[in-house]
Amino acid sequence: MNLRPIKTDNDYQQALQEIESLFDAELNTPSGEKLEILATLVEVYEQEHYPIELPTPIEAILYHLESRHQGVSLFIEGLKRRGVSDEIINEALTDLVKII
Repeated sequence: MNLRPIKTDNDYQQALQEIESLFDAELNTPSGEKLEILATLVEVYEQEHYPIELPTPIEAILYHLESRHQGVSLFIEGLKRRGVSDEIINEALTDLVKII
């Protein structure tokens, strides 16, 4: 196993190619262990060079609604059934309107 840290974008691309070739490797085999190590190295490199910011609460709600093809009105009805106050719902709707 010839593994080394990922320091450049070229190293990163090579690691991704190697991961692709090992993707179906069985666990607890030399190939499977190499896949695990490469995946960890790639994850660390991506966290440092391509960080993903967490969405705002409103962005997360919008994603949830869009991914389930659910309208805002159904979401609001669900909030009301759970006892969320109208004041909080109105604040959330104001924020949603700003984003949309």
